[in-house]
Amino acid sequence: MPKPVTDWTDSELQNIIDNYRRKALTSDAYYLQALEEMSRRKGRGLEFDKTLRAVLKAARADVYLSYAQLAEESGVDWTNKRAAMMGHLNSLVEFSHRKGWPLLSAIVVNQQKLRTGDMDASALKGFVTAAADLGYVFADDAAFMREQQQAVFDWSKSFQEAPAEAVPAETP
Repeated sequence: MPKPVTDWTDSELQNIIDNYRRKALTSDAYYLQALEEMSRRKGRGLEFDKTLRAVLKAARADVYLSYAQLAEESGVDWTNKRAAMMGHLNSLVEFSHRKGWPLLSAIVVNQQKLRTGDMDASALKGFVTAAADLGYVFADDAAFMREQQQAVFDWSKSFQEAPAEAVPAETP
């Protein structure tokens, strides 16, 4: 049994993540645990499991989620977490992709855009760059974002959580 990811130092954990990426083992459960742990450490109080639950709750209600609401879910002040939020959401993009889910951060937008779900230019650029880095190919950034937003809303309706780990619902 491998050493728990929580027992590694930051540099050791980053080395593990880099090695799994280099060896194309990014679907491995240990890699996903390492990615989640690194996000927890670098998130400056932003908690991955709380982010996942907040996104799922918003998606089930067919509403968008603001960065401030997401920070609040982890019990942190948004004004001090702006830089950490972008790294946190990039990790969420990769984590959701590796799980075979839509890109969950697609429904996280600025407070002023909650009604429309639009992303400002820098947020959209970060989102599509993260997606392209994972191999997604698209011609229209905004259309891709909208497709992912709808996919998150659709996915949330058939997704069920187990107590310790989120798992996709079985289809009959």
